[in-house]
Amino acid sequence: MILEGRELASRIIKELGAAPPPRNCLAVIQVGNDPVSTLYVAKKKEIADELGVCLKLAKLPATATEDNILAEVLSLNDDSSVGGILVQMPLPQAADRNKIVSAIEPKKDPDGFHCLLKSEKFHCIPPTVLAIDEILDFYQIEKRNKNILVVGGGFLVGRPLFEFWKEKGFQVSILEKDASNYSEELKRAQIAVVSTGGGGRFSFQDFSAGAVVIDASTVSDDGKLRGDVEVEGWPDDRHLCPVPGGIGPVTVAMLFKNFYDLQNTLTT
Repeated sequence: MILEGRELASRIIKELGAAPPPRNCLAVIQVGNDPVSTLYVAKKKEIADELGVCLKLAKLPATATEDNILAEVLSLNDDSSVGGILVQMPLPQAADRNKIVSAIEPKKDPDGFHCLLKSEKFHCIPPTVLAIDEILDFYQIEKRNKNILVVGGGFLVGRPLFEFWKEKGFQVSILEKDASNYSEELKRAQIAVVSTGGGGRFSFQDFSAGAVVIDASTVSDDGKLRGDVEVEGWPDDRHLCPVPGGIGPVTVAMLFKNFYDLQNTLTT
């Protein structure tokens, strides 16, 4: 069974649309022309237009230095018309990602980077973490007392999701990319979230019947989006939240929910 994310995303956006849009703008910093980043920026612009949210795009060339990017962040921090700042990943390899995102004013951080950095000043849980949690709830998939496996302990998805669920008391573990017991652990998992960077390295045969698999990687392959899991031939006795059309739309919706929540906090 395929678990689609578009219906849930539409519900979240519809709920947000029932309230007046925030007066402040949402600013997006994009460095270079990574195709997946460009796609997500376009989707954010589409939803912003639908909600009547002002979206400012600060487009920097791929040659932008760390200092250039930091200067843009600090300028937006000081801009009273900006209520949220997004730094679109990936950044140039020479740029210190943590240094740049930690420079974002915590009250302007709907991406939850300060949560990822374990700052005591964080206000938002990262949208991807919330999206994965929400889509399981949407499909009434119980997480408690399940063997949950997070495949890939990355900064943006795997590690924060593991910590989020562990704090809730769920039975969750991480399988790192270089682990030697991949096959055994994948077969044991009742819920598996795979986030190893894409490339279709997994198929339905890697998981047991009844397993719920959430693909949380996105790459562009000859102009087509794909994730960690091959969708073709997926059987009915396993659940898959695929790429595209799975976590991606819900993540963008949860990003806007975080932005709205930040603005509501500032005005109450």
